[in-house]
Amino acid sequence: MKRKHIIIVMLLVLSGLFAMQSCTNEDKITPEVKQAWTQPVLATSPTVRTDGTVLFTGTTVDLIWTSEGSGTQKWHVYFGTTDPPPSLQENVAQESLTVTVEDGQTYFWKVGIADSEGIVTTSEVSSFTAISGTNPEINLSLTTTTDVLSAVGIDLTADEVVDLRMLILDKSDMSVVETVDNGYANEDFADFGTLDDGEYLIGVDIFSTLNFGDLNTPINLSFALQFDQLGILNTTLDFPDVMTNANPCNLYRTYLAIVKKVGAAYTITKDVSYMIPSILTWKGTDAGSPSQVTTTASCAGKTMTGLGFGWMLDYWGEIITSGGTLTYTNTATTITIPLQKYCKTTYLGAPQPEYYIQGTGTIDNSGAFPVWTIRYDFKQGSTWIAAVSGWPTPYFDAVITTNPAKGTDTFVMHVDKAKR
Repeated sequence: MKRKHIIIVMLLVLSGLFAMQSCTNEDKITPEVKQAWTQPVLATSPTVRTDGTVLFTGTTVDLIWTSEGSGTQKWHVYFGTTDPPPSLQENVAQESLTVTVEDGQTYFWKVGIADSEGIVTTSEVSSFTAISGTNPEINLSLTTTTDVLSAVGIDLTADEVVDLRMLILDKSDMSVVETVDNGYANEDFADFGTLDDGEYLIGVDIFSTLNFGDLNTPINLSFALQFDQLGILNTTLDFPDVMTNANPCNLYRTYLAIVKKVGAAYTITKDVSYMIPSILTWKGTDAGSPSQVTTTASCAGKTMTGLGFGWMLDYWGEIITSGGTLTYTNTATTITIPLQKYCKTTYLGAPQPEYYIQGTGTIDNSGAFPVWTIRYDFKQGSTWIAAVSGWPTPYFDAVITTNPAKGTDTFVMHVDKAKR
């Protein structure tokens, strides 16, 4: 009986070993390995420039992305003008989508995908500003620096030193088409796109500047001129020490660059030149002698030199030792010479009482060159000279023009012909 029990136990043990061997070798299960999606990568379309812009033509751009993985290939695209972007379209079968954009608008976008097990993978949010390749808008900025600290020892900003005006001129006739004056040394102009095609000069003049009193000295002005056409053009031209504040008025001007505009395309050339009031030489007759009149203008006013020189020397016999320059004002048709000190003379070596001058005139601009007719008289003490000099009229007159073909005679002094 005992032997029978032992046999049964052994059979049970052998049976268990067989079952274990069967599970190990014959019933082994190979698990299914599923490859998860990698994070989608937003690809090179649209091409985002370093300034965050995308150039486009028409009304659309293409969004393209890439990823790797198995299972479903249905994409969820998020796109819009807010961050995070709203849902735009689900079940996109390909890795691209065409979207509608507007010029100048900034957009945000991303894509997402769920694998066969429902695991969602999304890309990072990307953004860009859509810029039409035919957009003519360009911003022009003028930035100013000065050497005021080293020049006068006072630490001030450029805005505290000078008020500049930036001028846009039509190069064909030098007419000013835009004057930009924000009351500071730095100016901005954003309306170039509204101007007609053509060539334009960028100029600068001084509206006002700080007076440093006893420390007053010319301050050097340096400019940086930046052109920024979003997504298309970004360039800066530097102009170190190109101007001073010695002449704070619109008679003096510095030209910095030429801008050629053709549609939305701009060509910018650095081209420095200066407008400085010239000394005009006036030909014609002045009190019976060839004119020696010159005129000039400055921020302090307008001056005339040489009026009456021929008469004073050749007819009156006096030599001018100092003076001979007067100030005057004018309108489009008239000239006014207020009573003022004019010159000192000698007669046969003897100093004479100082002369004053006063006069009026008319301006004729109907021809190719202006013609000025000036009637004037000298005053010495209480005496008006024309009336006592034997001159045929109670005034002296000058009929002068800037026409270089007129009055080519030169003045020669003949003291021996003096009528005194």
